[in-house]
Amino acid sequence: MYIYIFIQKGAYLQVFFARLQLFLKPSLIIILSLVVSGCIQEKDERTQLEKIQDAGELHINTIYGPANYYLEGNKPAGLEYELLKQFSDYLGVKLVIHPHHSLKSMLESKNTKVKPIALSAGGLTRTEKRLTEYRMGPSYYQVKQLLIYRKGSLRPRNLQQINDPIYVVKSSSHEEYVQQLQRDYPELNLTYKTFPDEEILFSNLEEGKIKLAIADDTSLSQHQYYYPHLNKAFVLEDDLDIVWLMEKNNDDSFANAVLAFFTLQQVSGAMEQLQEKYFGHIDTFDFVDTRTFLRRVDSQLPKYEGLFRQYAGELDWRLLAAVSYQESHWNPKARSPTGVRGMMMLTWPTAREYGVTSRIDAEQSVRGGSAYLAKLIKRLPGTIPEHEKPWFALAAYNIGYSHLIDARKITEKLGGNENSWAEVKAIIPLLQQPKWYKYTRFGYARGNEAVKYVSNIRKYYDSLRWFDEQINMTEQVARDVSFELSTETGPTLVATDTE
Repeated sequence: MYIYIFIQKGAYLQVFFARLQLFLKPSLIIILSLVVSGCIQEKDERTQLEKIQDAGELHINTIYGPANYYLEGNKPAGLEYELLKQFSDYLGVKLVIHPHHSLKSMLESKNTKVKPIALSAGGLTRTEKRLTEYRMGPSYYQVKQLLIYRKGSLRPRNLQQINDPIYVVKSSSHEEYVQQLQRDYPELNLTYKTFPDEEILFSNLEEGKIKLAIADDTSLSQHQYYYPHLNKAFVLEDDLDIVWLMEKNNDDSFANAVLAFFTLQQVSGAMEQLQEKYFGHIDTFDFVDTRTFLRRVDSQLPKYEGLFRQYAGELDWRLLAAVSYQESHWNPKARSPTGVRGMMMLTWPTAREYGVTSRIDAEQSVRGGSAYLAKLIKRLPGTIPEHEKPWFALAAYNIGYSHLIDARKITEKLGGNENSWAEVKAIIPLLQQPKWYKYTRFGYARGNEAVKYVSNIRKYYDSLRWFDEQINMTEQVARDVSFELSTETGPTLVATDTE
């Protein structure tokens, strides 16, 4: 006997179960009822994007790192974080970050109902292997893949000169690359080993425990401030795309939203601003590698040079401009994750102290920042040489005057000269270590960041002085030529009058 089930019609189901009661045991009837009830539940026809927007949350996997995600003053920061926050705002939902300590952990993280991961982001390179496993968003910046060695050791200049194991981060694109080299060039006998994250990788290379590693140029530049012996051996690959990774499925809604978001970022210039914020000042500062800075000198500095000159007071206006570039890249509306804003990145308490009512007003910000820096310089002890006071004051501008005093006291206790910037700057990073800061009056401070901050400004300052001197020299040459021509007779005198 055949019994036909019409799930859409409740009446037919009632007849069906009535007939089953004649043949089946009660327990089997209960099980079958549960199965059929599941069949008649309505299918969720919502798109992935609609589910995210209905839930009101965007769940993201990322990895800790200076360009990805970290906490600054208990507030999240990092290029990836800022970009993801902008994306969640674009979708009108709350951003929920799931940070990981290793790339392997992040990529192996499973999508669950409690943690419905929409995408993974963390400076991830587009690779052939990942193309088979993930759906990818558009490229939002590019990197170079470098072979890195430790300064002072033998520098390989090509693949044939590699005689030591290469170290890479586990599950990274660099591991895929070395594996491909092994397949393509077996005669090279390349070997590699892995570390769980870049911090361990770079610290081992800095300490000389390993000789070779592979990393992206942006990562190398960011870590060279802390690990000065790291250096580029040669470029392995150029123009590698950094992308977001998404689950492969037949639903285009979320991927289309990602594409639309990045299109808007490019058109509005927001992506360029974000890249410059995190990558615009990390390369070695010279006139070959700092094209971004030079473009800003040409495009942005003329807008605000008058303000720097007007409110510099006893400061060199070029130093004030260098501080402003470090703080905001000469962007009056700049904002940091910690809440400071404007050309000079003032906190609200500092702004109020110097009569600044609008921190995004360029003139008020420059005026307030100049007055604050000048006060810090005057507050320093007279035992510090005058020419070094600006560097101490800049450190105080960054981490606070109280933390600077702690660093000077530690320097003195260790037998150093607390009035020497060279010696104090070597001590300031100790304020990040518990064995040191727990004995200070004012506790933990981001010492490495302060040293980097001052170093950057000094480089910008030197370059602005050089740039200014070139302008002065050009003007002097023009005046000299004009004078020489004006002493001659003839019709050429008319042309020189305009100079």
